[in-house]
This record gives sequence, C-alpha cells and structure tokens, in this order.
Amino acid sequence: MRRALVIALLAAFCLIAHGSAARPGGGSSFKSSSSSSSRSSSSSSSSSSRSSSSSGSSSRSSSGSSSTKSGSSTPSTPAPKIWVYRASLPRERAAAWSPGAPSVYGVVPPRPASTRVRGNSEREGEMVALGFLGFVGLVATAMLGLGGVLFLRWVRKPKGWSTAAPPPPETVTSARARLEALKQSDPDFSVVSFEDFVYALYAEAHTARGAGKLDTLAPYLQASARSALASLGQSPVTTVVVGAMRYDDVRVSDDGARAVIELEANYTEAAPGAQPASYWARESWVFTRKAGAKSRPPDRVRVFSCPNCGAPLDRVMGSSCGYCQAVVDTGAFDWVVSGVAVLGREARPPMLTGTTEEQGSELPTRIDAGLDAALAALRQRDPAFDPDTLFARVGLVFQTMQVAWSSLAWDKARPYLSDNLWTAQTYWIDAYRRSGLRNVMESPRIGKLELARITSDRWFDAVTVRVFAAGRDYTVRDSDGAVVGGDKSRDREYTEYWTLIRASTAKGPAKRDDACPSCGAPLAINAAGQCGHCQVKLTSGQFDWVLSRIEQDEVYEG
Repeated sequence: MRRALVIALLAAFCLIAHGSAARPGGGSSFKSSSSSSSRSSSSSSSSSSRSSSSSGSSSRSSSGSSSTKSGSSTPSTPAPKIWVYRASLPRERAAAWSPGAPSVYGVVPPRPASTRVRGNSEREGEMVALGFLGFVGLVATAMLGLGGVLFLRWVRKPKGWSTAAPPPPETVTSARARLEALKQSDPDFSVVSFEDFVYALYAEAHTARGAGKLDTLAPYLQASARSALASLGQSPVTTVVVGAMRYDDVRVSDDGARAVIELEANYTEAAPGAQPASYWARESWVFTRKAGAKSRPPDRVRVFSCPNCGAPLDRVMGSSCGYCQAVVDTGAFDWVVSGVAVLGREARPPMLTGTTEEQGSELPTRIDAGLDAALAALRQRDPAFDPDTLFARVGLVFQTMQVAWSSLAWDKARPYLSDNLWTAQTYWIDAYRRSGLRNVMESPRIGKLELARITSDRWFDAVTVRVFAAGRDYTVRDSDGAVVGGDKSRDREYTEYWTLIRASTAKGPAKRDDACPSCGAPLAINAAGQCGHCQVKLTSGQFDWVLSRIEQDEVYEG
C-alpha cells in the first residue's frame, strides 16, 4: 500500500510540474528548432511568473496573518501541509511539503534540447542508395547463376556435340565436278549411275571372292585387283554394304579418266565350322577407262556382262569374250579396276550401343562453285522447280524415315529411298532386330537446310542439301526398355549432306504427300520399290525426288 501511494503522488507531481511542456520526441518533434526554443522560453517565463505569484501570495499571507493577530475578527486559514512518503535508501522516511515550496526530490533537471528527426529528403536519398545496391546485387546474382548453368552444361556436354553456329559456307570445286567433264566426250555419262556401278561392283567382287570366282569378273577387275582381293581369304561372303565412299583423286584427260575411291564397308563371312563373323573394311580402289569408252544406261549399270557385246560373264575366258572375241579387261569399253589396296580390315560386329561423338558439324557448308549456274539451268528446263518445295519434300522424307527407323518398321521409308540407300540401311535395321535393340530418334526436327550442289546429266537431276537437324538420340533394349546408348534427356544436334535424285524427264514441283506419283493411290511399296497398285517402280526417281545418298560432314567433299 505504501509503495502504491508513493507512485500515485509522484504521478500527480509530474502532471503539476510539467503540464505545459513538450516531451522529447513527441508531437512537436517534426517542427522547426526555433519554435521549440520559443516554446521553451515562454515556459521559463511562465514558470518565473508563477514563482513571483507564489512569493506575493506568501507576502500577503504573512501580512494577513499579522493583521489577524492584531485584532481582526476574521480567522486566518493556515496553508495546508502535505505529507509525502519518500522512498529512500537505506530506509523509508516521511517529509512535509507545501504547494509552491521546493520539491522534496531536489532540483528539477533542465529540459533536454529538442530532438531533430531526419526529414523526407534524407530518407529518400538512403532509399535510392539501398535500391541501387539491391539492383547491383540482383544482377551479380543472375550473372553468377547463368555462369554456373553454362559451366555445368559445358562439363556435361560430350565433346563433338556442337550447338554453335557453323562458319560461313565455303565455295569448292569437288572431285565429282571434275569427273563430270567426261560428259563432253560421253554424253551418257552420269555421276549418279557411276556411283551406283561402284557400289554394285564392290558387293559383287567380295561375293565372288568368297565363292572363289573372282576370275569371272575379269572384264571389270584386272589381275592385280583380283590378287589383292583373293589375299583376304575364301569364305562365303554375304550382306555386303558400302557405308561410305570418298573420292581421293580424279583425273580426266584426252587419254581417258582415272578415279581413286576410298570405300568403307561391312560384310559377313562364314568360315567353315565357325559362326558367321561381321567385318569392317576400308579399301582404296582405282578405276580407269580409256578415251572412247561409253557409259551404259542406268538400268544396266548393275548388270555384269561382257562390256562389249553383253554376253554372260561365264562366256568370258581369261581376258577375252568367247562371243565377240574382244579383249575386255583394258578399260576400252567400260570402267575397270586396275588396283585394290586394303587399308584396314577387322572382325567387328555392328556398333549398336554406346555413344558416338558427332564430328564435322562445326565445319562450313561446302557449296559447289557452279551452284548458281546449275540452279539457273535447272529452272530454265523446269520453271516449276522451287527450292522451297524441294525442302518441304526433304522434310517429308526426314520425318518418315525417322519414324520408320525408330520403330523398326523400315518398309514405311521404302518409297523415298533409292535401292542402294535402302539396302545399306536395311543392314543396320536387321542388326538391331537380331540384338533386340532399337535406336530411337525422339522429337526429330530440321532446323535449317542449305543448298550445296546441283548437277544434271542426260539421266538425272541431283540436288545435294545440307541438313541441320536435332533430336534425342538413344538406344533402348526392347526386353526391359533400358537405355543402353545415347542420351534420352537432351537433344543431339548434327548435320548431314543429303543427295536427292530425280529423272531428268520429270517436271513440276516436288510432291509433299504420301500418294503414288504414278497412279495417285496411297503409297504401298514392296521391297523392289514398286507400287502395289500400278506395279511401277518409284524408287528410281522416275516420278519424283528420292533420297539417294547420305554423307557425313567429315567425309563430304562436294
């Protein structure tokens, strides 16, 4: 109770002594300092006045008291005394106090100086500075985050997979272009037909080697070439597929022509008493022919008979034909292989798993020096030819082929592929099937197409396009769906050179539908490339553009 009474009295004293003063930090704190000073001055004056009044009152009280004592009948009222209970150490004590008398608690401390609070302009400056520092921090954080992401992508990205834009195209004069000079002396010569002949002769020669019948090909293989092939051994050879072909040297002169061609191939050998083994081989073949030799039409380049009279090869004895009696292994009538060099050969099953690094995508596009002139000549012969519609045809072939490849339903791609390309890719499809695997190209798409080369002859128009494509490339095991090669989580970018051919007699824009170009029925093509409705062969390019060759960047020379 005593403590409560003391606290109440202290509160009352504070209200009396400081009732008109502004507290530090209160409502007047945002006013100017001069106003605070004047208010302090007036408070001091008021306090002085009150002190004077108190003195006057005391004087009057004293005089009044004297007069009362001298005989006044009015009794005087003495000033009341207030007892203040003061808490003080070491023990509590009571003291008397009268209004107007000095405080029992001592001298009241002076009023503190006015407090100045920062204004709006100062706070705005600080906010601007803080905002600038925050912006710099956000930019720095974003740059560090982006740098980290790019670094992780660079670390995870297999070497050879490039997303960078290739350098500008370069203009070249290719070996194929030099070989076309033969058209001046041989109007029937066609690079397309010549390469078809090379593929067919390579397969025929290795099949004959395995059967011990190389001599039957004497009109096309001279003695030195037959000897080099025979040294590889005599075991039955099947499934010969040429995967890549490159011109190492081409010379055309008044005396004839010479072409050195490097071939990469796969084939299967079955040695007696052993399981069939797959082989990879790389060989260099030298093709020659004399001036005056004439080319055969496209439908005869895969037929091996006497190059002079067309008699069956079993009638050729040594180097002479039993029918026409001509010496037929000199190159006077057709191409002949004068030499074979085996550059590499090893037992190697098809590589169906793992990840193969992309090579050559960063190289510039090799554009033939005569592209503009060849394009103008093609448009003059066929005003309806348009590169854009051809590109649309490429897109149709690309999508159809990717779906057929990924699903192993390879027959779907047959209408759009030449015989050679179909045979080569079927080799790999069969290998995947035997292994219970599938190579999947998920979300395949073409990013860009560039014209690289156009050539025309009596039989064909051929257009080479560089394809910039991407997709998620991986290999799965059919039994459990496990990924055994490639990467299912991200795209692989790559480029290839595609050559499409069409008969020189065909005209009009490239077709973009899946109907037979001959009869208009829905496409249903057998393995021979014939329409199931009209029985017309469609894969020779007689009616529309078909894909004849796919070359990788690192081997394409134009």
